[in-house]
Amino acid sequence: MTRDEGSDGPLSTALRNAGLSVVHEPVLARQVVNDASNALRQLKPGDWLVLTSVYAIEAVAREPARVPRVAVVGEVSRTAAVARGFRVEHVSSGVNAVSLFDDLRTLVTTGRVCYPRSSRTKSPDTWADVELTSPVLYETLPRAFDKTVVSRIDAACIASPSAVDAMNASGINMSAIRLASIGPTTSARVRAVKLKPWLEAPHSNFASLAAAIAERL
Repeated sequence: MTRDEGSDGPLSTALRNAGLSVVHEPVLARQVVNDASNALRQLKPGDWLVLTSVYAIEAVAREPARVPRVAVVGEVSRTAAVARGFRVEHVSSGVNAVSLFDDLRTLVTTGRVCYPRSSRTKSPDTWADVELTSPVLYETLPRAFDKTVVSRIDAACIASPSAVDAMNASGINMSAIRLASIGPTTSARVRAVKLKPWLEAPHSNFASLAAAIAERL
């Protein structure tokens, strides 16, 4: 389990629910550097807040984030945002921030859009008659991990392109690992480092990834 979450995190829970034993060895570390409250306070009920991960949903200042319309990527994020009382009015038709902003360029024709993001993510291009702000919300950094874990696992859950990059940069022999990818964007990054995913989840969510690994094993 390479994702930066505790033993009770959503992916870990999904894996156990699928009957799998979980070995925690996160390859990334995330740290909130700004709760984006200053930018959020500028948003009115008709403006938009864009949140592209569960971590971002958990990291933003809760009260001001309840004012604007909220757009997210996927059902996992929608569930997390609704649980925090956010007003989710759009769920991306795709699997990442790029697809979400493609939607918003058609959906939003005026007003403000705020996109609190990871330090590893570029601010998207602006579009006509819309004021876009994109504060860095959290840092995502490679994390030292125990490379001998390779000898103790049957597969590795890869839930983001950043995880692929962190593992590849570490010098670990990734070709010796069954890489289970959460979706097309992550799989593309695996192929970019000259490897092939062992499997790709049929749907880009934790339950689908866990079920696919259990079935294949």
